[in-house]
Parts: sequence; C-alpha cells; structure tokens
Amino acid sequence: MLRWMRACLLVLALFVIAAPTSCGLLRTKAQQREYTLVYLKTGPAKDLSKDAQAAAFAGHFANMNRLAREGRLLMAGPFGKQRSDASLRGLFVLATDDVTTAQQWASTDPAVQAGVFTIECHALRTDAALPQFLAAELAREDADKAAGRTQELGETIRGYALLVADDFAQMLAAIDGRREALLIGRLDGSRGFAVVNCVDRVAAEEAFASLRTDLGAHRFEEWFASKGFEQLPSMR
Repeated sequence: MLRWMRACLLVLALFVIAAPTSCGLLRTKAQQREYTLVYLKTGPAKDLSKDAQAAAFAGHFANMNRLAREGRLLMAGPFGKQRSDASLRGLFVLATDDVTTAQQWASTDPAVQAGVFTIECHALRTDAALPQFLAAELAREDADKAAGRTQELGETIRGYALLVADDFAQMLAAIDGRREALLIGRLDGSRGFAVVNCVDRVAAEEAFASLRTDLGAHRFEEWFASKGFEQLPSMR
C-alpha cells in the first residue's frame, strides 16, 4: 500500500497519469457494512516552507501506511483536475462508523495537523468488500518487496470516476448491475455514492449519458486509486 500511496502523491502534485481506456466489471452482493468516508480538503496553511511541506507529505503517507497496516484505512486516493470543488484533495474510507473515532484517526495525519488539509466526514454504507481489497493490496505490496520489485507510477494507479447523487434509491435503480459500478454505497443515509470503472469524468459522463434523467441530480468527480480497485467486485 505504501508503494501506491507514494504514487498517488505524484498524481496529487502533477495530475498526470497513463491509464487504460476500458470500463467494466460486474459487482456481486454481500452483507452491507458501515464506514466513514473522509474528504481531505485544502487547509488553512498557506505559507509553509518547502521543507515543511515535504515533511508534512512524508508524514501524511507514512501515517496512511500505518493506518492501512492497522486495518483502519481501507481505501484512499487523490482527486484529479475534473472535480466540482477546487478544495477537494483526497478521499479516505475508514473502518469505523463512529464519526468521532474517524475524526481521531484522520487527525493523526501530519498534513492535517500542519493545516495542509482539513477533514470532512460522511457516513458510508456499502456491500463492497473493502477489507478484502485492503488485504489484497497489502499482500501484493509485501510480495513485491520480498521479490525486490519496484513498479512505476503507471503500473500501480489509474483514473476512476466518483458518482455522487442526491437520491440513493434513484441512483441504485439506475446503475445497480451495470458493469461500470465497482462500488455502490449510501452516503449520509439518503445520498448515493459510487466508484465507476471509467478513467475520468468525461468518460463516465459518456458511459452514463443515457441515464442522466434516471440518476436524478448528480455529479461525477475525477479520482485516482490503485489499479487493484478494478478487482473489487470479485472480492468476497
């Protein structure tokens, strides 16, 4: 996980990535679980020195790796250029449904403590196999480390799109069973949230063009994460 988290840092800085052009994997059913989705947003720190910024980001990724190894951070990734809010920087999903606990975990991030990021927490309910995804990512990283393999940026992460809809039931009726839907969840009890297997917002808007009315009020965001996320629907 540390390997692709470091790769995400480069994306966060450059917003450049080589990514595939296809969409599509089938999702399956499983027991739903409660998590906390955390948006990392631009914080109040404006005048940090280069050394202070470097230290904050080094601590940020070291802390992410620690939380992942402890089973607390299940998925993470930075937003791309195509996002509805310029302050959006990254996304965590934490293995707790208690907002106070989630805030405590997220606040151990040195970049949050330095004011580079602020955090915004939301309840997330999904049947996606996020613990299994995390276990697979850590096992893959450990295997690469043991074999002395070092992967390049384009080999570890790629672009996806996030779908956020005002009405969960309406979104679910529109996209449930579609090949592009890698994760479908209920956000804050009533809104819909999904990760779709399209490389950016434009590709997602094209893939779901026929469903614009069926989805109701919604938006797509550009997001980057591990290529292993493509396998999420098959993990049970």
